[in-house]
Amino acid sequence: MTAPIAAPMDAQDYWAMTDTERGAFADLTDSLTPAQWDQASLCDGWRVRDVVAHLYEGSVLTGWKAFVTAAKYGFRINTMLDREAKKDGARPIEELRSNLRASIGMRGHPPGTKPPDLVLETIVHQQDVRRSLGVAREYPGPALKVALDRAVGMSASLLPGKKRADGLHLRATDLDWEHGSGDAEVAGPGVALLMAMAGRPAALA
Repeated sequence: MTAPIAAPMDAQDYWAMTDTERGAFADLTDSLTPAQWDQASLCDGWRVRDVVAHLYEGSVLTGWKAFVTAAKYGFRINTMLDREAKKDGARPIEELRSNLRASIGMRGHPPGTKPPDLVLETIVHQQDVRRSLGVAREYPGPALKVALDRAVGMSASLLPGKKRADGLHLRATDLDWEHGSGDAEVAGPGVALLMAMAGRPAALA
């Protein structure tokens, strides 16, 4: 007998994955010391607290609010994201912790993004914190595959994974995922491939 064909995922599936990752991230922040909250993450210029603030912003910076905030920065999106993360990252630790947990179940997302993008963003930013703190986590295979598929298809300046993967044959060694047919093969754990495409040199080792 042939194996049944898996049903395509829908928005609810992607949101469930995002909620799982938000929950895992919130659990991690519950265990952090004040010093760890102020430690540098893998995001240039962002502390752990700034990454947590940024992830929460992604769930509330929607629609008209996103437009008004972008206009305040002259629609320089990278500048907006950087300054808003640092501004909100200065909030008290308990507020940051509470906000992140409150984002579980929220269904808002920034204009131009889709539910699979939230899976990608949540895993990448969670790794930005976990790798800087030395706290590993094994990610569910289906969610990691969604994140990898989104990364290799993104050509935006915020995460030009498509450009970074061009001409390469990427192969995950810990799950059934590969991309590209280039002569040069790059193999490694799925999460390491994801972080490399996200521009984090720390994952290259």
